[in-house]
Amino acid sequence: MDRLSRAISSKTRPQRRLCRPDLRRNAWYAFLLGLGAFALSFAADQKVVIQYDCIPNYANWGGVTAAYEKETGVKVPPDMKGSSAAMAALEAEKENPQADCAYYSGGIGYQAALKGLHDSYKPKGWEKIPNGLKDPEGKWWTVHTAHLAFIVNTAALKGKPVPQSFEDLLNPTYKGMVVYDNPTILGTGFTFVYCVNQILGGGPDRQAGFAYLKKLDANILNYAKENVYNDVLRGEIPIWINADGNGLKMKYVDKGPIEVVIPKEGTATMALVMGLVKGAPHAEEAKKYLDWTLGENAQKIMAESFFMPVMKIKLSEDLAKKFLPASAYSKSVVPSLKDMAGNADSIKQRWIREIGKI
Repeated sequence: MDRLSRAISSKTRPQRRLCRPDLRRNAWYAFLLGLGAFALSFAADQKVVIQYDCIPNYANWGGVTAAYEKETGVKVPPDMKGSSAAMAALEAEKENPQADCAYYSGGIGYQAALKGLHDSYKPKGWEKIPNGLKDPEGKWWTVHTAHLAFIVNTAALKGKPVPQSFEDLLNPTYKGMVVYDNPTILGTGFTFVYCVNQILGGGPDRQAGFAYLKKLDANILNYAKENVYNDVLRGEIPIWINADGNGLKMKYVDKGPIEVVIPKEGTATMALVMGLVKGAPHAEEAKKYLDWTLGENAQKIMAESFFMPVMKIKLSEDLAKKFLPASAYSKSVVPSLKDMAGNADSIKQRWIREIGKI
């Protein structure tokens, strides 16, 4: 008898002889258990692709995967792991992989490939990806790009001015109003912690970046350990340092009181990448899905959530004009994914020592 059956039995078995009603009741439980087993069997028969870091409200993965299921019948379930958590899970499961593919911020995806967590695969459309945005051996490739921005719920500011710079965020008026993602868990948080030093003109010792983060801590509400898209939209978080596309989606799709601000000091271009997991349990289905994500239909769906397609796709005039103008990104730095990957562990540990434990 399995644990579920024993649990049900222990709760329902009377301390007396069975009479006919008890027989009927036990038969009903047996029917329910059989129905559950049938449902599990049905779910097992459905074609699936398991993507780690498939957060529905990040880059509209919910819309992307819904479109794929409608088109192919293959389900890609949501997965709330961030980039670093996804990589850690793949490492833990290396001997018995559970995921088929993964999505990451660029530096973490590069690092996952270095750790031997990906198989080589060059999906259809590979040749359209610029050379700097893919691994020559097919261990990772970019699916879309974004930029660091302030996503500001103007209603939640309660009359305070919308911050326009990193310097503005240090003003005590924003105490308890600022959130950025925990960089040891979520890739966008790591990208911010890595890139703020470069944006502020810091050197290889990263002292300028960490000095800024220590000052910013005074105004931090929390370091988010999971996606807080809905919290920002509801006004529970007034200022979120995250991808510009998420803010534009809040503004234009969800119709929230949102402004998306590119800081005056500059921003960073973020490559968001994918890879085929080594030993993927549904490898052939995963390859079809990865092919599809680089197709025009999928790239347009991603663009509808204001993440920039990795290849040239003609967008509707109405959608194109909702993106921020190119001039907003004139001070954008492009971080080295190789350097990000090579320094990821040390930067995360330094953040824990100097910031996370303040």
